[in-house]
Amino acid sequence: MTNEPEWKDANPQIDNLPDKGRSIIMFIAGGLILGIITILGMRIRPLGLGVGSIAFFYGIQMLARRRRFNIKTSIIVTTAGFLLLLANPRFGIVAGFAAFFCVLGAIGLVMMGLIRAIKLAWDLGRGS
Repeated sequence: MTNEPEWKDANPQIDNLPDKGRSIIMFIAGGLILGIITILGMRIRPLGLGVGSIAFFYGIQMLARRRRFNIKTSIIVTTAGFLLLLANPRFGIVAGFAAFFCVLGAIGLVMMGLIRAIKLAWDLGRGS
């Protein structure tokens, strides 16, 4: 006998439920934050430059640590920071494309979180 709770035996699909829930929250919250920061950063230039540079250098620092589980997150943070830096000084057409890709990335992150949430709900409903 093991010390596992009884509910684990009843529904084996929820073994990694905390990890799935955490990733759903991270996708949705990250997308919302990226969208808000992009829109506010374009309106208030110092805020956009500050947040963009912090995100870019923090992403570089995360990449330098070389932890395997942080690779996707650090690439997303570094890319978002770089695009926020490009979107703010108004380099003509480059700023428009950078802001477009930031907003597109924010929508993509929220959609991925919603798709994962629906998939998780489907799997949990099917298991019971």
